[in-house]
Amino acid sequence: MATCRDGLMRKHICKILTLLMSLIMPAMCIFSNIVIADSSITLSVTCEVSNIAPGDIITIKVTADSMPDIVSFGPVVLGYSSDMAEYMSFTAGPDLANFLFTETQGDGQIIISATDSYSQGSNANDGDEYSFTPFNSDGPVLLYEVSFRMKPYASGEMSAWLEDLGEFRDADGSGVEVIKGSGVTVPISEAPISADATLAFLKIRGVTFTPEFDPNITSYTATVERSVTEVSVTATPSNLWAAVIIDGAQNLEVGDNVVTIDVTAQDGVNHITYTVHITRKESYIPDNAALIDGAGNTFTFVDLPTELSVPSGFTQTTKVINGFSVPCFTKDGVASVLLYLFDGTNNPGLYFYNSAEKSVVRYDPNNTIIRMSKILRTTPLPEGVDIPTGYVPAEFKTETAVLTGYVNKDNQFICFLTDESGSGAFYLYDPEEQSFQLFTPQDKSAEVLYKYLLNIFIIISLIESIIIVIIVYLVRRIFVDKTTPRPKRV
Repeated sequence: MATCRDGLMRKHICKILTLLMSLIMPAMCIFSNIVIADSSITLSVTCEVSNIAPGDIITIKVTADSMPDIVSFGPVVLGYSSDMAEYMSFTAGPDLANFLFTETQGDGQIIISATDSYSQGSNANDGDEYSFTPFNSDGPVLLYEVSFRMKPYASGEMSAWLEDLGEFRDADGSGVEVIKGSGVTVPISEAPISADATLAFLKIRGVTFTPEFDPNITSYTATVERSVTEVSVTATPSNLWAAVIIDGAQNLEVGDNVVTIDVTAQDGVNHITYTVHITRKESYIPDNAALIDGAGNTFTFVDLPTELSVPSGFTQTTKVINGFSVPCFTKDGVASVLLYLFDGTNNPGLYFYNSAEKSVVRYDPNNTIIRMSKILRTTPLPEGVDIPTGYVPAEFKTETAVLTGYVNKDNQFICFLTDESGSGAFYLYDPEEQSFQLFTPQDKSAEVLYKYLLNIFIIISLIESIIIVIIVYLVRRIFVDKTTPRPKRV
């Protein structure tokens, strides 16, 4: 009996333990999820220098201790001692190349926001399925850094701190807790006579250096388009009192050019020369410059030949076509531009390009008519289009071309022309204006009706005349009979 009772008790205990486990396990999972969701980010402000002097440049870094699937953050407000330093530049962290940053400045504040561009699907093709992997890091990440120039009479301390952290959101759109970390305070020493002849920044507008700029690297190479004849150089010395002289930035020649940036330190002894070897291309056409028309045909831009016959009124200029700065010819009032292109088969030549219609049509002086706002070409008469009444096939010689069309008995010449969009119609040539105008066939129905009515009027008039003659004859006969009676026969 005791053995049976013990066995029964063990069964009850097992059931109770099983029930408890079934309740504890889900609770543990829920607790685990809560712990994960409670992850946070700590932002800190750091600086690599421990001592600065008036006129020096100081770089402040804003760093996150982690980035758990973050797709946007900000606005992060960085405060600084504006009475001691002035803002110079902002640089995004190298790990956040896919983020689009927005920078604004306030009174003693730099305000930064950023969004991962890939989270918006900006790199997906139309109609393609798009998958996105948010940026993730368990370790420290440099969000951005800000450079300041110490003011000439700065003294005491330079401080930078976080005033507001904004919001950090992950790929699910959920907010992540952000903790405000430490700021920085750097003592400002008296300004000794500086021996620093380095540059803190070197930029040439529209030019990319090789290698990337580094204050300790003094030689660089770069390439510019043939159309560039001068460059704008911005050279900022590390020390405010260093002297900078720039030479060679104007009158660039085709081939190699040397731009020098001479920096002399405040002490007048130390001297560094930075050089940028700029190659000005021989070709006016950017690399891989091409154009695709509305039908999907590809045309390559090529250099203009030495001798080129251009329609009257067109002048050479440079325009950005399909993202490339290329030479072209334009005329006031004409929407299309003339480009020198190669279609991959025929010899290169001039083509009319209309950006609104995405049309590319080769220029042929023998069948092209240029009107204000329109480029017209002679084309064969389409099926279903009749030659206007009274016109017969003929050729007509204008001042610029011999055109095939139709002429009437009054020597009025018309031809069928097609514009850039492919729409066609008959145009009438005006010899006085030496131009073509849209042809409108004359409505002769009124003239025919007039002739018909005139004929009827003439016929009625003739009939009336005959009736009048008859009436006059009869009246005279009656009158004669009354005045001169005929003798009666006996």
